[in-house]
Amino acid sequence: MRSIFLRRLGAASLLALGLAACGSDDGATAPVQRPQEQLSFLRLRADAPAPVTTAVQFWAVRGQDREVSIFLRPRPGATDSLEFLNFKVPAGALAAYPDGRPFAVGDSVRIGIRIIDASRLIFEFTPSGLRFSTRTPAELEIEYGECDDDVNEDGRVDGNDDIARRQFAIWRQSSIGQPWERLSSVLDIDDEEVEADIFRFSNHAIAY
Repeated sequence: MRSIFLRRLGAASLLALGLAACGSDDGATAPVQRPQEQLSFLRLRADAPAPVTTAVQFWAVRGQDREVSIFLRPRPGATDSLEFLNFKVPAGALAAYPDGRPFAVGDSVRIGIRIIDASRLIFEFTPSGLRFSTRTPAELEIEYGECDDDVNEDGRVDGNDDIARRQFAIWRQSSIGQPWERLSSVLDIDDEEVEADIFRFSNHAIAY
């Protein structure tokens, strides 16, 4: 399983759809930070299906590929749920516990993901401070196809929303009240999703 950084090298067509590049965990570039009041977050449409659950948990194991998803309920008349969030932990991703202890092969940790702000679609990842490998990071994908098309909340759906949509990126917040930091993200306009490599746990959301 390749990280988003490696996939980016061979995915020119995906990059052409949109790349919000700026991050700090891998030391490549200086981080872009903003207070929460200066960010615009996505929100589900009023008629969007509700999440099947607002919280999931799973065991990640060093040496094993693991992943978990959050789904929305099926649309009326459909039987399949809609994947909303997917989080992958490759076999070599787990690096260190929150207290700094390194993971050995076979070591495990229980990971939790929950929606802590439904109006802004902010996700909390626990345990806080969990670290992933810079060579084989965890991977987060959030789909926004069921989010409000009036992205900038001006009461109209027009070209200004398209401009805002091309600025989507995954942002992280170390803890409530702290500034948000933009992660190096891959934006796929056609599939209506944003992906980012995750190097440590905090709150995450799509914003611009």
